[in-house]
Amino acid sequence: MDGLWTAEFGSSVGLSGGGVVVLSNGDVRGGDGGYYYVGTYRRDGNRFVVELRVSPFLLSYNSVFNTIGRPFSLKIEGNLTDESHAIGQGRPLEIPGVTLGVKLTRQA
Repeated sequence: MDGLWTAEFGSSVGLSGGGVVVLSNGDVRGGDGGYYYVGTYRRDGNRFVVELRVSPFLLSYNSVFNTIGRPFSLKIEGNLTDESHAIGQGRPLEIPGVTLGVKLTRQA
């Protein structure tokens, strides 16, 4: 899964967004218009698990979970549909009852 990926995501609160992530040797680094992501991933066949700490760098920016200026932890589990596409679902650990869907596309 190593490479540069774009992410399109939407939450169960009706908000959506997009960002970029770089996957390299089990590490994840990335961000979007107001948050940066740091974490890890692991792959087992076509299955993957990503664990991220998502932190704001623009404190007035609203996340897809309708939080403003709050960091949170995010766990995403999913499947590679081929070597350049993946889909997953996740949840922010600090915000019960809210979920996230994500579509990943390898760009390089």
